[in-house]
Amino acid sequence: MNQSAAQTPRVLASLADELEHAGALCDRLEMLVTQLVRASRGETLEIALHEAQTVDVLTQHLAALATFTRRLSTQAQTGGAYDLSDAIAGVTLGDLAMRLAQVTREAEALSAAESGDLDLF
Repeated sequence: MNQSAAQTPRVLASLADELEHAGALCDRLEMLVTQLVRASRGETLEIALHEAQTVDVLTQHLAALATFTRRLSTQAQTGGAYDLSDAIAGVTLGDLAMRLAQVTREAEALSAAESGDLDLF
């Protein structure tokens, strides 16, 4: 195993930690937006409510990415091949899971093409 491959689990774990930290910062931002919504009156209230929901979606997105990355980190510790399907299974946001699965399918197709394997549908 080369040096950069040996570092992969630590890098992925660190990335997962940073995503979780960003999620925690979003939680704080969401609390601020919620306080602003409560203090708001009139037309800006609808805008503030929409933005509060956007911050919540961002927080969930970061948490899902952290889960995905942490699963990859755990898999990298074994030194074997990555099971991207298992890592994607931990992603609870449907749209994000579909995008990650699409990238996985494209990577697998590219790998098969490079190996000379032929996939027939």
